[in-house]
Amino acid sequence: MLARSRDGAREERASTPAPILSLTAVSAGYRKRMVVHDITLQVAPRECLALVGESGSGKTTLARSVAGLHSDRTGEITLNGKALAQSARNRPREQRRTIQYVFQNPYGSLNPRRTIGHIIRQPLELFDRGTKAEIDRKVDEMLDRVSLAASYAGRYPEQLSGGERQRVAIARALVCDPSVLVCDEVTSALDVSVQAAIVELLAALQRDLGLAMLFVTHNLPLVRSIAQRVAVMSQGRIIELGDVDQVLEAPNDAYTRRLLSDTPSLEVALETAQSS
Repeated sequence: MLARSRDGAREERASTPAPILSLTAVSAGYRKRMVVHDITLQVAPRECLALVGESGSGKTTLARSVAGLHSDRTGEITLNGKALAQSARNRPREQRRTIQYVFQNPYGSLNPRRTIGHIIRQPLELFDRGTKAEIDRKVDEMLDRVSLAASYAGRYPEQLSGGERQRVAIARALVCDPSVLVCDEVTSALDVSVQAAIVELLAALQRDLGLAMLFVTHNLPLVRSIAQRVAVMSQGRIIELGDVDQVLEAPNDAYTRRLLSDTPSLEVALETAQSS
C-alpha cells in the first residue's frame, strides 16, 4: 500500500506541468528602501494568477521586476526554467518577446504621434516576425481579436476612448505571440462599465491563446472572473495564496477580509453605475 501511495505521488508530480514563470526569494526596492520582501511564487502554463493588494503593497514593483522593467532586485526569476536577467535590456530577445506588459494608464502608454497600426506593428518589426504583408495581416487580426475594426489602424490615440486605447495596448502586447502577459492595474483608469468589458476580453484571450497571465489589481472581487489563483500582498509580502474561490469565500487573513469588505464586486459596481 505504501508503494502504491508513492507511485501515485510520482504520477501526480509527473502530471503537474512545470511552471512557466517561477520566483524564488525575490526582494526588490529603490536604492536602500526595500518594498518587496522574499517573494516565492510560481505561475503555470495557461494559468492566470492575480496579484492583489492596496497601493504601496509592492505588487507593481514585483510585476515590473518580472518584466525586467525594475532591476533593483535580488532572488531568482526564471522563465521556462531559465534565469531572467534583472533588466529587460540584458535579456535575450526571445525572452523579451515571451513576456509582454500592459500598463495601467492607456492615456500615457501609447505614442500620440503614431497611428494605431504603427503602434501595433512595432513589436512585430522589432522581433522580425514576418514580411510586410504578414505583419499587415497580423495587425488586422489583432485589431479584430480585441474587437476593433481594421479602420482603427489609421487613427491616432487621441481619437480613441480610454477603453479603446487599452484594447490597442492589449493588441500591441499580444501581437508578437508571447507566452506570459503581465497586466498592471489595466482597469483602474477606466469607467466601471468599461472595466467589465476589458476583463471579459482578457479572460477570453487568455483562454483562447493559452497565455500565462500575472494580473495585478487592487480590486480583490474583480479577480473572480479572470484568475484561477490569487496572491494577496501587504507591505511587500504575500500574506495569502490560494485558489480564487477559496480566498474569496473563506479568506484566512484579516487583511484579505478587509479588502473584500471595502471593495464592491464588479457586478455590484456595474449595477450601481447603470442605475445612477
